[in-house]
Amino acid sequence: MRMRLAVVLCVALELLCGGAKGQAPAVDTQLKSDLIRLGGQMVVAGQAYEYDRHLADDIGGRLTGSENYAKAAEWAEAEFKRMGLEIVHRESWEIPATWEPEGVAEARLIAPHEQQLHLVSEGWSPSTPKGGVRGNVYYLDEVTTDAVKAQADKIKDKIVLVDGESLDAGEKKGFGKLFDALDMLTGVGAKALVLGIGTTNNAASMVGITNFDGSLGNIVTGNLGAEDTSLLKRLLERGPVEIEFSFTNRIREHVKVDNVVADIPGTEKDGEFVLVGGHLDSWATGTGAQDNGTGAASAMAVAQAVKAAGLRPRRTMRFVLFGGEEEGLIGSQRYAKAHASDAAKCVGVFVTDTGAEPPKGWYVFGRKDEVEALAALKPYLAPLGADGTTDEGRFTFETDEAPFLVQGVPAFVLWTPVDKYFTLHHKPGDTFDKVNQRDLNVGAAVVGLTAYAFADWPGELKHFSAAELEDQLKKIDSLDDYKDLQAHGVI
Repeated sequence: MRMRLAVVLCVALELLCGGAKGQAPAVDTQLKSDLIRLGGQMVVAGQAYEYDRHLADDIGGRLTGSENYAKAAEWAEAEFKRMGLEIVHRESWEIPATWEPEGVAEARLIAPHEQQLHLVSEGWSPSTPKGGVRGNVYYLDEVTTDAVKAQADKIKDKIVLVDGESLDAGEKKGFGKLFDALDMLTGVGAKALVLGIGTTNNAASMVGITNFDGSLGNIVTGNLGAEDTSLLKRLLERGPVEIEFSFTNRIREHVKVDNVVADIPGTEKDGEFVLVGGHLDSWATGTGAQDNGTGAASAMAVAQAVKAAGLRPRRTMRFVLFGGEEEGLIGSQRYAKAHASDAAKCVGVFVTDTGAEPPKGWYVFGRKDEVEALAALKPYLAPLGADGTTDEGRFTFETDEAPFLVQGVPAFVLWTPVDKYFTLHHKPGDTFDKVNQRDLNVGAAVVGLTAYAFADWPGELKHFSAAELEDQLKKIDSLDDYKDLQAHGVI
């Protein structure tokens, strides 16, 4: 048990240790001991690998709102209780529609020759009409509203093909503007849309066509493997290309989805907390072992290790497993909005969502004060190879820290290499056999050590104002994305 000084001496000690609000914290003797104890627990006896195995192998793919997702949420709630966490519950929110494929999609090239195509339904696409969709292919070389307008006559009655090159063509576009362009296709008479944005092995790469709100897309959309996409583009250079495809999806409207929330109450700092999170949902083409079984498992493993080590920091540690991330950060958005009155008491959000490669440190999204705070943890993170930071902004609005970051809360995402991750995520290959036990346990330990330190430090980092947030995002080239998502009512 820690000895507490008188109030005046405590205030003085916090100032001497850098504990004042807005200053980089320091690690005191007791916290050093706690971090060493927690690190050993997580690296040697961490449960992240087993939790991920259960999610991926025993439960399987966890589409938001599906039966498998509900099973995963029930299991996580029960596991948090089994660990001995005092406060565990689920918080429901409503998604406009759920989507699940029924049976296997069928697709083939008809002209200039016949050949099977590797195609599945894109997430949140309507079913094809009875008998499927058949038509000539038109490649849309730039996905903007202006391009759709300019090429409307050529798009009419065609199956429109879009790939990574056409998505990236032209001016820098946010997600909202991309969806604006895709939403226009029905209005100009397109028969259907085919997304060819996979990478290798004719494995479709799911992205979802939900406009970031979980609603059903307004155009039948197939998802085509990379090699088939390249084939269609080459054939189009020489003449007309005709394809057909069919699939049936089960759609349910206005479905309740649960986030899972569990607390380890702090010993003081009344009401203040850190949030450790990851998303529980996945796509159904694989089993979501990397994206994001690793993140959900890491959050749970931190909770388990803190309890097993008999530790309790000054502030509450809150663990949240979000649903609906793949459809547009919906679960974390709903949580952040529902708990907006608590945002001032959140001293840091720590999210994992880039798989289980060896961790390098943290994404800090342009905040110098976060870099300075993490420097105090270098002796504990460096032996794990994870004492680095990066300001890279490409993932700023692509995972569940974003709804808290825009509230001004200090937000962090675990930084891992993503070369292996992007060959697997959203694809059939995202399965448990690709997960390395040591790398996952080390990544979870980095999350646990960092979150625990922030929970126990006497001081805290400041919350950014709206103006400071915009300056922060401008530094990392994410301000346009922020304004685009704001304009579309996403965040």
